[in-house]
Amino acid sequence: MGRKFISLILLMVISASSTVGADAEEIPAYWRKTMTNDPQTNFYLAESLKPLPNKDAETLKVLRLSLIAGNLCLGAAIDTKTGDAFLRRAGYNHIRGKVWDEATFLADDWFKYFNYRSLAHLCAGIDYIFGPEGKLVPNLVKPGNGEPKGSYDLQNPYLRLPPLRKPNG
Repeated sequence: MGRKFISLILLMVISASSTVGADAEEIPAYWRKTMTNDPQTNFYLAESLKPLPNKDAETLKVLRLSLIAGNLCLGAAIDTKTGDAFLRRAGYNHIRGKVWDEATFLADDWFKYFNYRSLAHLCAGIDYIFGPEGKLVPNLVKPGNGEPKGSYDLQNPYLRLPPLRKPNG
């Protein structure tokens, strides 16, 4: 199970490193007002806490959120031991066939318009969703400094997220 989580992390790092802009600018000042660790002011954080209608889709959404937060946020790191335990509890290895297809469709739809602004707000709220008292999976992601690793590219704000690898085919 540990190798699966690590391979998912590597897949995210490899594909995401090319998506964050090269000739970029600072985070716009008006975003900073809402880049908080509080779902009352951080819309993107509040949206990430809303459960999906399907348990398996919710598992995939949380997995993808943790991979994004752990790999694209400055100073953040994923605790693979906690990640493996979460995947076992959630039954990740048993999501197959039509169930996988439906779950990925629902989870991917949540990330359809994921952009740099969403990432910046997610990075600001990592501690709330994945910190020691995290609302989704406590201690899954070490928060870091609350900002994205890459710079903001006004010309290309959307992030291309790779598909998740199916467990055991």
